[in-house]
Amino acid sequence: MAGTTPSFILGGTLIEPKDVVLAVLGAAAALAGFVLVFLGIVIASYQSYPGRVPDKVVRPYRISGAALLGTFGLSLITVAISLLWLINGGSAALYGWSIALFALLLVAVFAAAAWTTRMVLWP
Repeated sequence: MAGTTPSFILGGTLIEPKDVVLAVLGAAAALAGFVLVFLGIVIASYQSYPGRVPDKVVRPYRISGAALLGTFGLSLITVAISLLWLINGGSAALYGWSIALFALLLVAVFAAAAWTTRMVLWP
């Protein structure tokens, strides 16, 4: 296992890939919960409109809800890839995917949070 995935030295301390993957797994799971909070806000706002509201009014909520659901799915995929890395004994390819998906997840969560906040507070 030592030769399949790189170890990193940061500030004179060796960082093992297992530690990185465990951190990614935990952070991705936490971000999934964070995204669900924003999804709940969007759903509550959407449901606050009466039944016969024009589609033009509720369309942004539907789009935002779909984007948040996609971000939640990305969180779960990142957790699954990290878990698969742990189960399979440290594949270099899965390690790269885990890091890349987590980086993408950070961008997606920020975009979703910013968009949802803007949509709810400044319609």
